[in-house]
Amino acid sequence: MRGAVAEVGALSVRYPDGTTVEIGGLPFAVGASERVALLGANGSGKSTLLRALLGLVSGRTGEVRVFGRDPGREFDAIRSRIGGVLQDVEAQLLAPTVRLDLAFGLQGRGLSKGESDDRVQEIAQRFALQALMERAPHYLSGGEKRKVALAGALVTEPDLLVLDEPFAGLDPRSRDELGQLLREAHERRGMAMVLSTHQVHELPALVDTVYVLGQDGTLLVRDTPQAVFGMRPLLAASNVDVPPLAHLIDALSRRGVAVDALPDAERLADALAARLRA
Repeated sequence: MRGAVAEVGALSVRYPDGTTVEIGGLPFAVGASERVALLGANGSGKSTLLRALLGLVSGRTGEVRVFGRDPGREFDAIRSRIGGVLQDVEAQLLAPTVRLDLAFGLQGRGLSKGESDDRVQEIAQRFALQALMERAPHYLSGGEKRKVALAGALVTEPDLLVLDEPFAGLDPRSRDELGQLLREAHERRGMAMVLSTHQVHELPALVDTVYVLGQDGTLLVRDTPQAVFGMRPLLAASNVDVPPLAHLIDALSRRGVAVDALPDAERLADALAARLRA
């Protein structure tokens, strides 16, 4: 893809325990400011692909490029431009307090203490973390931990944000809140974003592009959320859920009621109400 900030092609990764993960099929690419979701069953290779983007694993074969560099070998050259939140956020929240954890990512970036403090205070206000600043991250709730980890990834103002299952284990309110924070962060910064998730109903309002990874590690399709969620046989074969709204739109279509794919229930309800009034 011309102007891609991240690209992966024909990747093969061998882990220390001897497990090999291979990702093939379509090339994976993320454009500037593009928001991309990676869907697939457990074990299909989603986390491996995201970890490769973050330089946490290197391929035996294949190619990974982030801002034109190999993150497995040249991560220091691009680290200031990448933020990441792993599925196991516990492994990322290591500082004694939330305040120190948010400040940790700013170390070594040439900021004065005052500039660093201002950045931390600004992100804390944006994420409503003020009441948690002196608390130990270990004792926070699951939703609070994910908010702190995301704030820590965004405080550095990255050009690419990588998120592995950001909604895992969250209750509906926390999922909605985290999704809103991600939308606001994208509007504010225009950064590129790549995420994996099983919470597919969040995606139509959150991302521009969806890739589906088959159970054998083959990237099968790249398209808009609306187009991908209309590919029910492919999703079923890949063990990927379809959002309830996509189910409803498909069911209406099979009954002769054509409705444009819409990102949320309110807009769908408005479209149906308008049709009924016509």
